[in-house]
Amino acid sequence: MTIKDAKQQILHSIKAYLIKDEFGEYKISIEHQRPCFLLGPPGIGKTAIMDQIAQETGINLISYSMAHQTRETSMGLPVIVERNFIGADVKVSEYTMSEIIANIYNTMEATGIREGILFLDEINCVSETLAPIMLQFLQYKIFGLHQIPPGWVIVTAGNPPQFNKSVNEFDIVTWDRFKKVECDADFGVWKEYGYYGGVHPSIIAYLELHPDHYYEIDATDRHNYKIITARAWEDLSEMIQLYEIDGTMPVTLELIGQYLQDHDIAPMFFNFYNKFNELREIYDPDGVLEGNITQEGVDRAARADTEEAIALLNLLMDGVTYTMRTTIQMEKMIRQIHPKLEDILIKINEGLSCRQIIAEHIMQTQKELDRRTKARTISPSNKKIMHWIIHNLEAYLDKCTNEGRDNKQRCTIIIQNAFTNLLNGAKNVTSQSMVGLKNMFTFIEAAYGADSGVMRKLLEELTINCHTTDFIKKYGSDEFYRLTNQPIQPPTYNDLYELNLTDCLEFE
Repeated sequence: MTIKDAKQQILHSIKAYLIKDEFGEYKISIEHQRPCFLLGPPGIGKTAIMDQIAQETGINLISYSMAHQTRETSMGLPVIVERNFIGADVKVSEYTMSEIIANIYNTMEATGIREGILFLDEINCVSETLAPIMLQFLQYKIFGLHQIPPGWVIVTAGNPPQFNKSVNEFDIVTWDRFKKVECDADFGVWKEYGYYGGVHPSIIAYLELHPDHYYEIDATDRHNYKIITARAWEDLSEMIQLYEIDGTMPVTLELIGQYLQDHDIAPMFFNFYNKFNELREIYDPDGVLEGNITQEGVDRAARADTEEAIALLNLLMDGVTYTMRTTIQMEKMIRQIHPKLEDILIKINEGLSCRQIIAEHIMQTQKELDRRTKARTISPSNKKIMHWIIHNLEAYLDKCTNEGRDNKQRCTIIIQNAFTNLLNGAKNVTSQSMVGLKNMFTFIEAAYGADSGVMRKLLEELTINCHTTDFIKKYGSDEFYRLTNQPIQPPTYNDLYELNLTDCLEFE
């Protein structure tokens, strides 16, 4: 199965294990909760889907690589204690709490979340000193004398032996303790993740043209390994984006070869990346999305070969995705900051210190961000939104301190104006997204036609991309529904611009 299917299998297992009866007890006892064993090649996203599951379920996630665990960190350290058995004092050895179990309790205390996932990676690479105790752990969830607390589900992962020489084959008794979930590399599934995570458009375009280059591991020649994984493409994407932001560091073949460890594929992608950037200059995709559609650009697109057409589509998709993702994030941020600003204004008008009230909201938001980060229940997008909220609150604090001087009416006006600016910013980026989507359709239809393969490909990508799908569903697009031969769907958008701060104000 794909990694996406594997994620659903594990997610369903976790949800089932956490179902309680009418007395608050888990319906499946901890001894009968078989750990899921996610078996698949390296670098396809096994750890990434565990982060996604934690974010979707809202429970803690703790990860350990079992290949690096010792008996002491897993079992605890032996200590000598005195006990009295049937009237006789004796010295016996016991174990301190396992580092793994202790971390679970520390995490519960830090986050306030009682349930969680213990993710043990490379479970089939445990050291020989740990192997004898793994069977007991898999069935009874005990390390040493300490059992993992109720509400914690165990998920394990490992690579097949052909990918890792350190793998120890499990016997039948051990396999009988697992829920085995096998998965393989799949570019189509990873592309959805790539859109979600903002993978560089040149990479998505290149892999559209060469899907067989998405994943390759060949260790037959130990002097010339060929290693290309989903992890490598994602890491390369992040590095390329940082180089482009900096603007002074060139993306070289040497850089690409550090991630794509194949002497044939690395130069192929390097050449494509350079061509991709040349096409960016030629077509000016930002200008096209703004409505600057020239006949010269349309004619060139009409003559373009498959490679150029795919590159062009991804250049345009990258532009609309960026603004649509920003639109959705800004809306979420405004809806989350609105009740905080209402509370601030109410308390200001009750005579409390503006500086103190805003500072308390900053601290509460930062504490919540830290808690969710510790629990690993927050996605990168939601983390960015919370950082935006803190940044805006800090700006309001500075402005109210410097200009308002804790004057009730002056601070009120400052916060009202700041909120209005947020709404106007969201309105502008929403309009930019709507215009960009419409102009993209206009350009592609002029160059290729409404019924062309290129248009069908564009519509397919808009459907795969979670950001564009969410935007169109929320805000609507007559052109999209026309081109997909669907009836126009009413937007699901609840008007953000109905939000205001005047209802909470009561001036004397």
